[in-house]
Amino acid sequence: MKLRRIIGLAAAAAIAAAALIIPSGASAASTFTGSYFGTGFDSYDWGKMEASDGWSNGGMFNCTWSKDNVQFSGGKMNLSITGNQWQGYKGAEYRTTQAYGFGMYDVSMKPIKNNGVVSSFFTYTGPSDGTVWDEIDIEFLGKNTNQVQFNYYTRGQGNHEYVYNLGFDASQSFHQYGFYWDKSSITWYVDKKAVYTAYRDIPQTPGRIMMNVWNGTGVDEWLAHYDGRAPLTAQYDWISYTAPGSGSSNNNNNQQQQNNNNNNWNNNQQQQQNNNNNWNNNNNSGSFQSGQKYSIKCVNSGKALDVNWGSKDDGANVLQYTYHGYTNQKWYLERQGDGSYVIKCANSNKVLDVAWGSRDDGANVQQCSYNGNSCQKWELRRVGNSYAIINKNSGKALDVSGRSTADNANVLQWRYTGANNQLWNIEAVY
Repeated sequence: MKLRRIIGLAAAAAIAAAALIIPSGASAASTFTGSYFGTGFDSYDWGKMEASDGWSNGGMFNCTWSKDNVQFSGGKMNLSITGNQWQGYKGAEYRTTQAYGFGMYDVSMKPIKNNGVVSSFFTYTGPSDGTVWDEIDIEFLGKNTNQVQFNYYTRGQGNHEYVYNLGFDASQSFHQYGFYWDKSSITWYVDKKAVYTAYRDIPQTPGRIMMNVWNGTGVDEWLAHYDGRAPLTAQYDWISYTAPGSGSSNNNNNQQQQNNNNNNWNNNQQQQQNNNNNWNNNNNSGSFQSGQKYSIKCVNSGKALDVNWGSKDDGANVLQYTYHGYTNQKWYLERQGDGSYVIKCANSNKVLDVAWGSRDDGANVQQCSYNGNSCQKWELRRVGNSYAIINKNSGKALDVSGRSTADNANVLQWRYTGANNQLWNIEAVY
């Protein structure tokens, strides 16, 4: 799933412009300075929350926001899509009046199940607030509510999407979803369990907490075609924000909100290591045979690890390329005494190497004559049927830059996130 990337550059520019569309009476949000905020949606929370009304984001949003589509009943908030193709559609959006910074964000919700629609919980700030466009998303695509999609934008740059398989249909009952955000990472949670962590290009700007439901247009590859069915309703039970270091100390009388703060997220750094991939630091496979050649293909692209132009030189660049069976796409995996592997190109007899022994994110990967340094040793950590390939010196993962699926995309090292551009299929070849 590619989220907004599939729309293309022209449409992406339109979406960025749409982020500037804001009702004429809007003003920049002040930043919340307390330790806890929560609301149980018994009624409209005047002064703290507001409903968008009478305007549209444009672009792929095929609806106008209507405050009448934000309703409260039985301790729940209902956000609805109404209307028809002749009179137009109306969506619903509800948001805080203040902006919130680093901390734990949670929601209990039940999204819409229907092709072509989105139900969301996210933070957003942008030019209308006098800031850059920073955003952190939890999005349910109505075409498949057995999945949830995570994404974020930093200074208007997205393409960080990750789809998580829930193992249940989110539209059938309330579940708790959230994310812990700090200056160096975002960790998303499902029912208080950490399931995915992102480390790259993390947004830094406080944003409003927002929820909306809307039907799309022109993005059928992403959302599937909207069939015009209405009304459609997503339900929200409660939301909360807890500042870093505040623990579970809140006096809100909503029992679920109290439970929300018992996530032990003060141990967040440890939880960040235990994401959905469940990879074990000691799970180095010993099944690879000495003298056997292997192809190493990126799960994200299906492209093979390749030495540029079949070079035999030290310092030749390593990239991904469609597999053709050339010897510069074949590798020996030579197990070392410490359980790590030296990965040697069959064409050049040079080994996979992190340039200059760097430990930095983004350091280039190349081939070089073997010298025994730890920057030339790699741990093969099983993740399902694939492998994360982790440099012994830096602890960083072999990574295809920018999650590219194109031929010639560069290969580098980056902090392990579990994304498919860091996972590799290793197969015996001849």
